[in-house]
Amino acid sequence: MLKLQTVSKPIDLSLAKEIKTLLFGSTFCCFSEEWKLQNFSFNDIASLKYGIVQNKGGPCGVLAAVQGCVLQKLLFEGDNRTNSNLRLQPSDAQRTRCLALAIADILWRAGGKEQAVVALASGTPHFSPTGKYKADGVLETLTLYSLTSSEDLVTFIQQSIHQFEAGPYGCILLTLSAILSRSLELVRQDFDVPTSHLIGAHGYCTQELVNLLLTGRAVSNVFNDVVELDSGDGNITLLRGIEARSDIGFLSLFEHYNVCQVGCFLKTPRFPIWVVCSESHFSILFSLQPELLCDWRSERLFDLYYYDGLANQQEEIRLTVDTTKTAPEDSCSDLVPPLELCIRTKWKGASVNWNGSDPIL
Repeated sequence: MLKLQTVSKPIDLSLAKEIKTLLFGSTFCCFSEEWKLQNFSFNDIASLKYGIVQNKGGPCGVLAAVQGCVLQKLLFEGDNRTNSNLRLQPSDAQRTRCLALAIADILWRAGGKEQAVVALASGTPHFSPTGKYKADGVLETLTLYSLTSSEDLVTFIQQSIHQFEAGPYGCILLTLSAILSRSLELVRQDFDVPTSHLIGAHGYCTQELVNLLLTGRAVSNVFNDVVELDSGDGNITLLRGIEARSDIGFLSLFEHYNVCQVGCFLKTPRFPIWVVCSESHFSILFSLQPELLCDWRSERLFDLYYYDGLANQQEEIRLTVDTTKTAPEDSCSDLVPPLELCIRTKWKGASVNWNGSDPIL
């Protein structure tokens, strides 16, 4: 093992309480079994080897965000100028390397590109729970490693990647590492409402948690910049949105229903990869063509790949989007797959061909 510049310390009761309050809104809540059993292990189906597998519902927001960052590394970074289609069939070593690079990116971004904290499970509790605290067997065992160099961070994550990819708590460790890298204080300042939390009902990820992983800030909204709300009594409420163009994008079914507006910082990201929020579930859409984001001609007719780690998907799903033909205005929108409605929040009226795959209703 290389000697890295890390400072390590065991977690203590007061920090564990603070983390639980930020995650769940209460020190009595614990991670559900769905979260405890979720790591970042990959799919064994040949055409889906790039995909992370989700065991049960709940942490899909974390998985989709990490999946997007893994695809960024796999498809658009590094010196392997191989055919993009071949990159979708990585070796085990390649995909593990991309996972480590993706995790390092997420944590370095959350740490303001100055520092990061990596939480790893030590296997033994560091404190005995007392008072108003319910133990969950994970948080109490954490050792926190602080790093101030991005190179050291990558090396450190590569050395401990088994805890994320194969260990039982990979998803929890990444989530806690991102929160600690940002700092509990700054995460709370990011929220519109200071009493918000990062994990909602039924163990679902909130928008704040997904935004933290995608942009490094746990803001509550998906529009650009900051919106000032005048409450009429001279008080101004600040609603925080996304402050710069994101590497990975975001599309939402809520926008189709006019519940929210996704700004161009998320809708037109740096890489053609989008986390999709549809009916309480997060999944991923991506293209192999980087020019899709900078050349309008490539937006006339193009392919998007869809991956859902929870759906027990058996084969590649490739959609062909045609923006020169408008989709028929279906009077019965129940028959339009929600994924198509999400796609049309970015490419208005586009027709979507499922190329033989069963449309996901």
